[in-house]
Amino acid sequence: MRNKLRTKVATAIAAILVGGLLALFATSGPAVAFFSGGLFLDIRVESPATLLAKGAAVQVPLEVTCNATGSAFVDVSITQKSGSGIAQGFGSTQVGCTGSGEQITVLVRASGAKAFKKGDAVATGEIFGCNNVTCGSETDNEVIQLK
Repeated sequence: MRNKLRTKVATAIAAILVGGLLALFATSGPAVAFFSGGLFLDIRVESPATLLAKGAAVQVPLEVTCNATGSAFVDVSITQKSGSGIAQGFGSTQVGCTGSGEQITVLVRASGAKAFKKGDAVATGEIFGCNNVTCGSETDNEVIQLK
């Protein structure tokens, strides 16, 4: 009976130690890149973004890193409070994947009755790509300055 109790206690202690080690070495953070099957995708929305044509569009700077086969698809959306309403827009492009970080800009056109204006906005960037084994995507959400 005593040996069974010791075995259970030893097993419980081992489980706690292993769990603690896993928690200690687990990755965390707001911009963890997608990595699976040799595919690496990462996107970071940067600030400030540049207003164009009196707020009809915004040029959004991004840093993207990918090693997808061929190219990856990048989408960006912006939402901003504008007066008593909301200004929104969407833009997309393709990027060639080199495995290194690249600076790109995406043109986001305002859609609807409201134009973008100087100030804070919420931007979401997403990158999607595939290699010979798998497909994946990575998203970044940021509050950016429109200037």
